[in-house]
Parts: sequence; C-alpha cells; structure tokens
Amino acid sequence: MNKVALVLGGNGGIGNSAVKRLVEDGFKVCTTYFKHKEKLKEIEIELGSNEISVFQCDVTNEDEVNKIISNINSTFGEIDVVVFAVTSAIKNTRILKLDWDEYNSHFDIQIKPIFFVMKALSEQINAKYQTKFIVLLTEYCIGSPPKGLSNYVTSKYAAMGMAKTMAIELSQYNSTVNMISPGMVETPLLDTLPAKLIELTSHQNPLRRNALPDDVSSAISFLASDQSNYLNGVNIVINGGGIMQ
Repeated sequence: MNKVALVLGGNGGIGNSAVKRLVEDGFKVCTTYFKHKEKLKEIEIELGSNEISVFQCDVTNEDEVNKIISNINSTFGEIDVVVFAVTSAIKNTRILKLDWDEYNSHFDIQIKPIFFVMKALSEQINAKYQTKFIVLLTEYCIGSPPKGLSNYVTSKYAAMGMAKTMAIELSQYNSTVNMISPGMVETPLLDTLPAKLIELTSHQNPLRRNALPDDVSSAISFLASDQSNYLNGVNIVINGGGIMQ
C-alpha cells in the first residue's frame, strides 16, 4: 500500500500544489477543505478520484478532526505525513485598529489543527510509527515583519513554537516535525493585500519575483520523503534570498 499523506487546507494555493506533488511522489493523499472545494474538484478530475480523498472539515473543531483521522485510519491505515497548510484570510490592518478576536481567529486556525491532529494520532505516535509533520509558517517569523499583519504574524510565531516543542518531545517516538517559511507566495491569499506591497516585495527580492506555490511544494515533497529522515526541527526558508539566516 502507498504511504498516506494528509494535507490540511488542500484548497489553498500552497495546499493545492502540495496535493498534486505528493500524488506525483506516490502518496495516497487525503486532504481537507472548509469552504471552496472548486480547486480540489479540478484535481480530482485531473488526477482521478482514486488518487486523492477529499474531506470537508472545520479543522478548529476537535470532533471533526477526530472523525476525519478515524476515517482515514480505517480506510488507508496509518498516516505517514501531515502537512499543515491552512490559513485564514489576511488583511492589512494596523495593530492599533485590531480587535482581540482578530488575533484569536488566527490562533485558532494555526494552533488548534496541529494540536488536534497530533492528539488524534497519539496511538500511532506512541507505537513509534514514523510520522512526519510539516508546518507552514512565513518568512516574517525570521526577519522584520511588514506593517499591518500583526495578528497573522503573531499566530505564525505561535505555530513555530508549537512545532519546535513537538520536534523535541516527539523525536523519542520516531516522529519528526519540520517547518517551511515561504516569502510572499502568488496565491489568492494576496488578494486582500495592497497591490503596492506585493509589487514592492517582488521588486526587492534578489530573484525579482515572489514565490510560486510549486516552489513551496517542492520543499514539502523533500520533507515528506525518506531523504529527510534525519531532519527534525528544521525551518526551510523559501524566499529567493529576500531574508537570509
């Protein structure tokens, strides 16, 4: 049986690219969406419904997450790779104009799915079944963040903290947790940002362009493969050299 990958947020730009790439890599891919299944329908038509399984799921709801994990386990067995590619819509709002609820919504979508999936997979983790977790962050967790994205950036820092602590604690069970921090990626997520910011970011990048979803899914492919078995707690920055560590 093929290895099984779960991509949370497969309807998003990066998630969509990750689903396609992992199918190409030979994984049986299960993926979730909350709204807007259109992009996943396109993949089902392109690749065939036998290659992917699509689940509607509110990943901030523990019962729904448990139900999806149970369904996947009973149908395909253990989950080898989990990719966290879910995110909330972002809008450019200065910090003094934000409400706390606008922080909470981002915390919920960034942290709850990681925690709920980890708990749902605790049986296979405790059995030392090799499980790889891949968490999508942002380059703003490394360099100076732009103005107007405080709630988004803060939630990504929280996800980074969760991923690093998981990397330490789960390593004894043969599981690994790694991160990917893309720069600005050309996806519909940018639609709510000022066009001037997008253009300026592209112009200032050493490669003179913003990232594409396939740039990110290539790194996901590597971290999901056996070639990454000795990587744990690593954060791969994909931004064309815009920020260097």
